[in-house]
Amino acid sequence: MKLANEDKGFLALYLDSKYEKPSVTVDAVIFRLINKENKNYRKLPEKKLQVFLTKREYPPFKNYFAAVGSFIDLNNELSESMKLCVKNKVNLDNFYHEQLFTFGDKSRDPRTRVISISYLLLTNEDSVLSNGEWFDIDLKQINCYKEQKENGYSQKQTINLTLKNENSVLENELLIELEKNSLEEKKQIQIKNSTLAFDHIKIIFYALERLKNKLEYTDIIFNLLPEKFTLTELKQFYEVILDEKLLDANFRRKTSKMVQATNEFLTGRGHRSSQLFKHNPNWTMLNLD
Repeated sequence: MKLANEDKGFLALYLDSKYEKPSVTVDAVIFRLINKENKNYRKLPEKKLQVFLTKREYPPFKNYFAAVGSFIDLNNELSESMKLCVKNKVNLDNFYHEQLFTFGDKSRDPRTRVISISYLLLTNEDSVLSNGEWFDIDLKQINCYKEQKENGYSQKQTINLTLKNENSVLENELLIELEKNSLEEKKQIQIKNSTLAFDHIKIIFYALERLKNKLEYTDIIFNLLPEKFTLTELKQFYEVILDEKLLDANFRRKTSKMVQATNEFLTGRGHRSSQLFKHNPNWTMLNLD
């Protein structure tokens, strides 16, 4: 769009230094699904959802784990800044991504006012990342209190979000407050305790919620899967992310149009062979009917 002469005149006199400006970062929450081999060869491998974290080299929060992030380059678009950050810091360049949320609490960074543009990234077990560690995700509800009101309800939920691997166990506790009043809904997430840098445990929780919600109406899960899989594996991966058991009939009906059969079978795991499937790229939301 071309600027009018009036706009050009205004910009010639515009004082950029008149206004205070925050610093801006991009932060990437990187998830993958993996198979952990079971000691009992007759059983399928255990499924795990993992997040990738890096350890900070400098203050603030030196030696604390954090999501992958950096300050933006003003000459790049936000998504390009994120892609360059992920490539340069952890050597990942093949992934699904979408913008997640903007985090801007005044006290989220002790250095200065920093606004974070966060992203959800999905990769698979074949990707090899550097300069960090993968952590299993364990989400548990401690308590939940719900109060009915005249035009809605309020709810307070405390959860433990534990990230662990063979080297570390990172315990975190969050308070989720929900207020529903007629057609309005407000949701607040407070960090009660965290062993991660900044507010990154909150960003990870938001990413988990986004992933769970999108499982209901999209085929986003296939960005986490290998090219070929059994239907049993697909169902187990859904259950790991949702943290609930699914009825076979409902699951098959939900995913039937998302997948297509191959002529290959999985064998050699101590149980009968299973047919392999792959993602159907022509699936759309309309097929849910």
